[in-house]
Amino acid sequence: MVDANDEFMHDPGPHRDWQESFFFSWFDAESDAAGLARIGYRPSNHTADALLYTMRNGVVEGGYARLNARYSGTPHPGRLGVGALEFHMSEPMSKWRILLRGRDEVDLTWTALHAPYDFRAEAPPGQYIPPGIADVHLEQSGRVTGTVRMSGATYEIDGLGQRDKSWGDRDWRTIEGWNWIPMLFGPDFTMNCTQLINGGQAYPCGYIFHDGANHAVTEFTVDYGWAGLQVPSTSQITVTDVSGLRLEIHGGATAQSCLYRKGLVIQESASRFETTIDGQRRTGVGLTEHAWHGGPLGLLRVLPRLRPAMRMVMR
Repeated sequence: MVDANDEFMHDPGPHRDWQESFFFSWFDAESDAAGLARIGYRPSNHTADALLYTMRNGVVEGGYARLNARYSGTPHPGRLGVGALEFHMSEPMSKWRILLRGRDEVDLTWTALHAPYDFRAEAPPGQYIPPGIADVHLEQSGRVTGTVRMSGATYEIDGLGQRDKSWGDRDWRTIEGWNWIPMLFGPDFTMNCTQLINGGQAYPCGYIFHDGANHAVTEFTVDYGWAGLQVPSTSQITVTDVSGLRLEIHGGATAQSCLYRKGLVIQESASRFETTIDGQRRTGVGLTEHAWHGGPLGLLRVLPRLRPAMRMVMR
């Protein structure tokens, strides 16, 4: 099981694509705002990537990217930094601060709502995580508060978010794809439903947090309605956990963005979700992250959608 020590850096494996990754997201329905931030370290060549961007009122608002930045020594979670983006751990497995400094500024505090879920140790017997996707993986839902100043607009964030940390081999070139869908219905009810694709087959994993505890997902299916090539506009989700809870969830995209890494196209769809929990209709916020391996041809086909990400890198 993961513990507080896993917030710190791990001894890297021998593979050149071994990475340690820190990821945060946030969603505020009141402000119609969402955001993502990631820092990933590659000890094999002492390079790191940083990415942060925000979506608001249905479009990508702005952001920051720094790729293949050199670093030395062993990064400490008390102050992780790549370029202008920093993550500060205040309390292990509990509280982090997300900071972006410069022309655009972000100052958010992320506070956990529940204990971390360990995708490897807590998964039901027989669940399978394909190689090459950083198979040691923890996740938590949290509350996110603070301020964003992006592209000339300043606004407050008081919403929910999802974080994950993963480490291990992450070979972007060989990953077939995934569906990674955090859904946050309130401080008492959150979840992450994930399908990892390997050999053309989808393997379910994830958890539902309810009744004060994490419950591993046993079954998960998602059917998309498409707004373009591999662009989910709607999602129909069925999920069951080890407690026997079964939910049918409908999702609708509110904003779209697209990323690309070594043949892997990652379509990020900020979304609203609806379901019935204990006889009550609940609405939630979250993300539909649909990744598929398009190769060089896929890059040409999605190039127009990558313009916001390219602008972030150029800036």
